[in-house]
Amino acid sequence: MKIDVQLEFPAEQAAVALEWLQSLPDGLVAHFEGRRKREAVATPATEELSEAEQHALLDQVFGSWQQEEGEEDLLSQIYGGRHDAPREVNL
Repeated sequence: MKIDVQLEFPAEQAAVALEWLQSLPDGLVAHFEGRRKREAVATPATEELSEAEQHALLDQVFGSWQQEEGEEDLLSQIYGGRHDAPREVNL
């Protein structure tokens, strides 16, 4: 792949800029090779998990909601917190 780029920089920095530009291909190759190596290490071997193991893993990663109130108390709080009033609609 080729990319055409126009850069502007002061003439006194031309040598430094050119040196930096020449180092880019090596740096990019090293960057992407390092990423591939990290992904290979970070990617675990795929194995089939049972449904119970999947649920346990989800619970371990995300946790679950622990509520102190009962279901009826929670519903009454939700409905009690609503402030609905009929609206007059003119068509």
